Parts: sequence; C-alpha cells; structure tokens
Amino acid sequence: MTKKFGIFGGAFDPVHEGHLQAARLAQRELTLDKIYFVPFNQAVHKAQPRYSAVERVELLRRALQSYAYMDICLAEIERGGASYAVDTLEYLKKQPDFTDADLYYIIGTDAFEKIFSWKEPVKLLTLTRFIVIFRPGYDFARIEQMFAGQEKFLDQIYLIEDAGRDISSTRIREQTFGF
Repeated sequence: MTKKFGIFGGAFDPVHEGHLQAARLAQRELTLDKIYFVPFNQAVHKAQPRYSAVERVELLRRALQSYAYMDICLAEIERGGASYAVDTLEYLKKQPDFTDADLYYIIGTDAFEKIFSWKEPVKLLTLTRFIVIFRPGYDFARIEQMFAGQEKFLDQIYLIEDAGRDISSTRIREQTFGF
C-alpha cells in the first residue's frame, strides 16, 4: 500500500494552533500516514523570519511532541539558501522513505492563490497534490480562474474547510511581541 505523506512548508515564525489545526484536518480528511513540517531557511515571497532557524525548529519540536504522525523535515534549512517548494519536493522524492509515497502539500488559500508566482509552478503541480485549507465563505471561483487553461491540475487539489478561529503568525507576533 502506498504511503501518503503531508508536506507542510512555511516559516513557522512561530508555529501556532492554526498550523496544528490545518495538519490535523489534512490528516483526518485524507488519512495521511505522516505529516512533515518543513521550516524554510530563507524566505522568497515574504519577510525573513524573526526567529532563527534553531529557535523555530525547537518551537516546532515542542508543538509536535504530542502527535505521533507529525514530524519535522530539515531539508530546506540543511540545504541553505533560498527555499523553494519545488526543490524540496524533488529532493524528498529521491529519499528512500519518500520514493514510493504520494505527497500532499498542505497550504492555506492565501499562499495557494500565489502558486503561479512560485518557482516552476507547473513542475510543482506535477510533483505533489495540494491540500488547500480554506475559511467558510471562500469563493472557489478564484481558484478556478487561476487554473483557466490548465484545468487538468484541478484534480490535484483537495479543498478542506477550516471553520475554526482565524489565526495567523503575523497576528500572534503583533499581539505577543508588538511587532
């Protein structure tokens, strides 16, 4: 039986309940065997993290310790330089534990709507399926419009509603640290 792994990339600056909720939803809805949190090394599409890689990894370790199906993948930090999902997925697909696994990239709608600005987006869409976590009331026509002319990729996208609280790392930093 083919294993199903979730890949959850991001800054995790800091990791918070919204990240864990998205991972739990993805695992429950698609019966993923394992979810790997992949903290990026160097941001490409957003500001650099306020916490160092060491601090972010330690915060992730603490947050994930209660979940046997959640783990950390340090591929992007160990590789160094700018972090690109397509490079990470290509790397993972060559690793023994991942070669025969189906990969599902967990992402929120805000980031997914920018997917065509990512490095080699068409290649990325062939390397993985996407689990897109959305809030109630999200307009799916936006995703359909994004894929006009490339509808074949719509079958690679799983949409999961998260009716929980709207939590963002930015808001947590602002409330906790004042920046």
